[in-house]
Amino acid sequence: MKHGLSSTVFALILFICCFRSAYCNDKQQKSRFEKIKEIVAKNMDILGPMLKRGPSKEMIDFYLKHEAKKKKKRESDFEKKKKKYAKQTKTMFLHAYNSYMMHAFPADELMPLSCKGRVRGLTQSRGEVDDALGRYMLTVVDSLDTLIVMKELELFEDAVKLVIRGLSFDTDITVNLFEANIRILGGLLGGHASCLYLQSVGKLSWYSNELLMLSVDLADRFLPAFDTPTGLPVPKINLRHGTHGLKDNETCTACAGTLFLEMAALSRYTGNSSYESLARVALNFLYERRFKASDLPGSTMNVNSGHWIRKDSGVGAGIDSYYEYLLKGYLITGDKRLWDMFSTQYEATKKYLKKNKYMTSVHAGAPKNRVKEHQDALQAFWPGLQVLAGDVDEAAEVHSHYVQVSGHNQNTLPESFLLTGQLYWPQYYIRPELVESNYILYKATRDPKYVDTAVTILNAIENRCKVVCGYAALKHVASGELEDRMDSFVLAETFKYFYLTFAEEEDIGIPIDDYVLTTEAHLIPLHVQFFSKEQVNASKEVCPDKRIYAWSWLEDGLFGRYFTNALPSHICLMEDQPYNYKIKQKKSKEEPRTITSSLKASNFDYKNPEHVAVLRSMGIHIEFVDGEKLQLVHNAGTAYSEQLGVEGVIFMKEITEHAKEMSRAQQQSVAPRELFVQSLLNRETATFEAGRAQFGPDLTDGMRVAGTAELAQPADGCSVIINRLAGKVAIVHRGNCMFVDKVRHAEQAGAVGVVIIDNAEENSALLAMSGDGTDDVNISSIFINKADGAKLLEMFGRDPTMLILELREPIAPDEKCGS
Repeated sequence: MKHGLSSTVFALILFICCFRSAYCNDKQQKSRFEKIKEIVAKNMDILGPMLKRGPSKEMIDFYLKHEAKKKKKRESDFEKKKKKYAKQTKTMFLHAYNSYMMHAFPADELMPLSCKGRVRGLTQSRGEVDDALGRYMLTVVDSLDTLIVMKELELFEDAVKLVIRGLSFDTDITVNLFEANIRILGGLLGGHASCLYLQSVGKLSWYSNELLMLSVDLADRFLPAFDTPTGLPVPKINLRHGTHGLKDNETCTACAGTLFLEMAALSRYTGNSSYESLARVALNFLYERRFKASDLPGSTMNVNSGHWIRKDSGVGAGIDSYYEYLLKGYLITGDKRLWDMFSTQYEATKKYLKKNKYMTSVHAGAPKNRVKEHQDALQAFWPGLQVLAGDVDEAAEVHSHYVQVSGHNQNTLPESFLLTGQLYWPQYYIRPELVESNYILYKATRDPKYVDTAVTILNAIENRCKVVCGYAALKHVASGELEDRMDSFVLAETFKYFYLTFAEEEDIGIPIDDYVLTTEAHLIPLHVQFFSKEQVNASKEVCPDKRIYAWSWLEDGLFGRYFTNALPSHICLMEDQPYNYKIKQKKSKEEPRTITSSLKASNFDYKNPEHVAVLRSMGIHIEFVDGEKLQLVHNAGTAYSEQLGVEGVIFMKEITEHAKEMSRAQQQSVAPRELFVQSLLNRETATFEAGRAQFGPDLTDGMRVAGTAELAQPADGCSVIINRLAGKVAIVHRGNCMFVDKVRHAEQAGAVGVVIIDNAEENSALLAMSGDGTDDVNISSIFINKADGAKLLEMFGRDPTMLILELREPIAPDEKCGS
């Protein structure tokens, strides 16, 4: 019996070896056959008869069931492993997120060692690193769609409400345009996409495109950055004042080339092609300026001249996401030109930058010359992009190089390292790039080794970076010294890519395959290119997929609010054609009039037919409501040209600021001043009620200004005043420029005070004249209505040399009576 059992086992071994040999390579087969020979030689008396008969059906069935059972166990163990680490990833993310919310919100970032928020201007400056901070809730905005990916729906809804209620971009702070775009604009759009998905499955019914409206507000603040001779945006933008006073005209290729996904998505969501058009101009310019000797771009360019400042070319810092946005731009728009642009330069990277298993840097104009001996952690994203381009095998090879470098540094990839593997910059900021490419390779191949790699890196972060308040960066990957820093991308990207690697489809809160992930891992729907045919929300009463601005206008000024995504259906534009990024030309039998100069919002007069014509050319139309109310409605698609469509966007932005000024002025008009007039020639006197100014010295506490009257030349005071006003009070008329500019010109001419006469046909409430935010006026000024201005001018006509004006605070009744 024992002898018989052994013979069966040996026969089974022989069968299994033979059965499997078809799946082995030659070397493996040779090794297996050698072992079989040894078994057969030792057991010929037993195996001989069985080999002649061949394996029985029972033997084959036994083997197949045995193999199926082992395979099922392997798969079960693998699934358990993935489930375990998906849960661990979420736990780690929530530790970081809750620490931020508890100790830092609404600051931009958490300082995990200090357990407090990092607030630009209040916490110690880190130089240009802090240009990513804008006092705009950076970490929570950046984390919105990570919450939905991890199926944390309650936290997501709470975060969306916090952002809607508390986020404002009206701050005098200068930020890095690239960072603001990928983190804040991208975060808002990813949150908006998540909200729309939840609404499609019957949740979040209260949401009404508020995140999209915030996106529009922010993107509109970006627009002045593109006002350069090349169309390349300047690298920094002030959220309140645009580019005023900013002099940095050098931008990196990635900085100018990593705007397209967010701006194109915003255009597709809103129907306003201006955002996409501006970002596309920048991409096109960078591509056209590539070095013809190599088809490679440089890394830094002057936005005014279009000349390369730095001519090194690689796939890491300064260039990386430019390539990414060409390829992913093609995915969300279907524009084959973007694919052609990417393909041309991608082939160039394979030809000149690929060295063995790693990517190097070369001189773009002389690509045989290597310019760097070190690599940076940002390059680790490249294998993921190679997978999207179809180069899976080469992606796996390059990826293995970065995994190896990480393994040599306790599974933390240093910020920069030499080609020999030695440290160059030893910091570890918990960057996502290596995890990102690892996730994409796993998704493409389903090779379990990529899950093992993710587990190794995740455990290193948990063991080396975890602190009481979140996760801290490493100052040095060797020593493990911590740094008081937790960048928002740790939550927006790093933990998101870990979770996507481990989680099963049912554990992800959104159908991830329906979305493209931006360079900050924010969600953009693949079908966004078709949004012009769709409603952004379910209401049939509005046209929210059209980006139309509408401001109400009365003769005494602007009032009300503007609409972005909930316009009454009677002013919606009906269009069945798919969205096209090119602004349509004006359809008219007459040739559009050539516009020689842009119209400033502060100069606009709706009664002026020339002004109306200029607005029409920019796609802005005037509509009357209720017989007296005027609305300005903008749709860039009806502009005469693409450039004029962009000018229309800028004009509407200016009119918003103008509306705010007038609204503030009306709110503050309750504190009037007085203008006292006396003629020494005929002893004639008069007192006029006057509006105050929000700039220059205020006429309070008995302060008075007196001088001989003088009419300014030119009468509107909008340019250099040519007559001498030394020691006099200037009289100017309203219109054609800002109040504060008139007063500046009068002060430059020597005036000691200014009276501004209104130009409205009907008298209205007195204004408190607004300034422009610059405190450089040293004389007082007041505003009087048109009727009182006419009386003042009559008195001046009767005594042009002796009229004395006195600007003063109103005199109390008892003081006037002399008691």
